[in-house]
Amino acid sequence: MRTVNETSYIPEWHKPRTSWSPALLHWCGVLLLAMASGVLTACHTAKPLVKPDTVAMTAPKGVKPNRQQHTGVATQVNYAAGRRFDALFLEAIRQKEAEHIDAEYELLDAALKIRPDAPEALYEMGVLKLSYSMYSDTLSRAQGDTLLRRAVELEPGNCYFKETLATYLANSAKFAEAINLYEEIAENKENEETLSTLIWLYKTSGDYAGAIRTIERLEKLDGRSEPLSMEKFQTYLAMKDDEHAYQAIEDLCAEYPYDLRYRVLLGDLYDQHGYHEQALDIYRDVLTAEPDNSYAQISLLAYYKAAGADSLYLDLLNRVVLNPRTQSGARLEAMRGFAVDNVRNGGDAAPVLALFRKALAEPQENRDMAEMLADYMAEKRMPDDSLLTAMHTILSIEPDYTKARLQILRIMLQRNNMDQVAATCREGELYDPAELTFYYYEGTALYRMGRDHEAIRQLQHGVERIDESTDRELASDVYALMGDVMHGVGLKEDAYAAYDHALAYNANNLLCLNNFAYFLSIDRRQLDKAERMSRRTVEAEGDNAVYLDTYAWILYLKKQYAQADIYIKEALRYTEEVAENASIFEHAGDIAYSAGNRHAAFGYWRKALSLSTDRTAKRRVQRKLYRTRRTR
Repeated sequence: MRTVNETSYIPEWHKPRTSWSPALLHWCGVLLLAMASGVLTACHTAKPLVKPDTVAMTAPKGVKPNRQQHTGVATQVNYAAGRRFDALFLEAIRQKEAEHIDAEYELLDAALKIRPDAPEALYEMGVLKLSYSMYSDTLSRAQGDTLLRRAVELEPGNCYFKETLATYLANSAKFAEAINLYEEIAENKENEETLSTLIWLYKTSGDYAGAIRTIERLEKLDGRSEPLSMEKFQTYLAMKDDEHAYQAIEDLCAEYPYDLRYRVLLGDLYDQHGYHEQALDIYRDVLTAEPDNSYAQISLLAYYKAAGADSLYLDLLNRVVLNPRTQSGARLEAMRGFAVDNVRNGGDAAPVLALFRKALAEPQENRDMAEMLADYMAEKRMPDDSLLTAMHTILSIEPDYTKARLQILRIMLQRNNMDQVAATCREGELYDPAELTFYYYEGTALYRMGRDHEAIRQLQHGVERIDESTDRELASDVYALMGDVMHGVGLKEDAYAAYDHALAYNANNLLCLNNFAYFLSIDRRQLDKAERMSRRTVEAEGDNAVYLDTYAWILYLKKQYAQADIYIKEALRYTEEVAENASIFEHAGDIAYSAGNRHAAFGYWRKALSLSTDRTAKRRVQRKLYRTRRTR
């Protein structure tokens, strides 16, 4: 075993629970000093041995030292070999406890060369091969299977060996073999855990008769119980044995006469098999005894809907949803059925919304009803104003519910309402101060409203919330935005430091790479670094006009005019003639002029002048046009 893989076929709860005694482990430690130096040298990666009294072993069988007292050379050799096996095996267990898997493997391998039929060593090696082999390593898994089977064959009375093998077989969908092993285990260890596992194995393999036998066996052991009766009922249903399924529920009703759930379940069974009148009688009988029984209410609603009794259905629906004594779960289930049916059938939303409004007018235990309303509105593709109302209703019930506030934030961003974006984020920061999204978008809103220093403060507050659990891309975006704002107010060194932090969290943050490169080019600093960063953006998005413009501009500043001309022309292919793109046309003019194409430069500058809304930029382009005319 040279590699350790996360795949394990042996669940921890199926591993043996016995431990080696501290005295035996201490004896092992003393013995090893004299005998196992050759093997320990080979396991050079192993850590120092842990103290004997701290080591617990998972293998169930103890060591069987060869203690023969006969004289003779052969006997002495066998005795020495036995002691060496014991030393190697116990050291393997010690290395296992220290999680030195390679060392454990080599020690077990050496031990098995001395005693190939030692069941405890075969078991440990089998578990090791099955636990740390990859799914694709069929040879290793086959070897592990063989080793476990051999260990069980050598010690047929060892239940722990059998449980481990049975668990592996069940996980490999070899249910028949697993069942046989568990039946053998149950003969000697008939308890709830063993029989419950057998029930699961029988049901999983489709042997429902075997499951029923085992359930009854468990009933004899522990007595009848509600969970076992329900298990029997469900198994009979899976067998399509309606007669015994009815009997199982009737037994439950007789045994728990005051728990009306089972009466309702019996009614559901009648209704499912076409005995609708009997089902209706049971539902009405339960509701007479317990008018607010939620199980009967939901079943009767389903009955009325299936029967097409619309007026009865709507009357009961209103009573269930609006009755303050109705259990919260039943109220939600009834409303959900009404809403889902309406969406599925494309019905009129008005009656559904009216019932939602009435339900939400009552005091709410939690946000569930309001959230269901929001989901319904989303399914019906209602306007954002309706969805906003639902989200505000949710927040009035549960003000710290971040998911609803993020939905409001999304709508405000779509509407470009920066005042509401900032206000929503401020509320979010109060109720969920660890949510970095709020700091990012409040910083964005303040920046776009021209409140740069406030934006920087909020982004810095956000940065303080970043820790190991923070989404790295979001952390990168916060730092990148902070760099943009800082550069805009003249804090250039701080801006560049923020960009470095942003790229440390996400080296592929293209917007950060572009802005960092562009600002370096404006400041005429580190143009080689700027070129490398900008090139990465162009390679990633070759049709992005902004990224192409930045790269062309950096090449222009490095006096690589021919290359710059190629990239700026490519940028113009994807550039719309709108005000925010005026600078791209200005750059195109500068590059064309330096590349020797003055006529083209003149056209680009005129285009930039016609698009620009910035006075400073207009004056700058006018000066370029003036100088061009004078030199023509």
